[in-house]
Amino acid sequence: MLQAASVQMAASTTGTDVLDLATQRMKWLQSRESVLAGNVANANTPGYSARDVPQFQGVLQNHLAVSLTRTDPGHITAASLQSSAAHVAGNTSIDGNQVNVESELEKIASTNDQQRLATNTYSTYMSMFSLALGSSS
Repeated sequence: MLQAASVQMAASTTGTDVLDLATQRMKWLQSRESVLAGNVANANTPGYSARDVPQFQGVLQNHLAVSLTRTDPGHITAASLQSSAAHVAGNTSIDGNQVNVESELEKIASTNDQQRLATNTYSTYMSMFSLALGSSS
């Protein structure tokens, strides 16, 4: 446990902390899963609009603290690249509901796949640390 903490501290002083980034990704995925589950749960609620969380790239950009430089007036500004929409536009049913259940289920499946990938990546990363430190799991 102490070894993993010292390795994590060393990673944060030399560049991107992969373990912290994986933690942030898992929190984002958990938040997105909750929002999507709420959309499915309210599929028959009159006037309900489907919601989604902002894309993870915004979290990634904040984590890496890299800013874009606009070298020409014709270039797109960094502010126009960020997404912060809470509601997702869609087809409206007779009762004013804007939830497409099939679309929401596809998003949930994609989020589940991303969670599995993040978990496997984290496990592989920790296995490499264990191997490098000479400990066996």
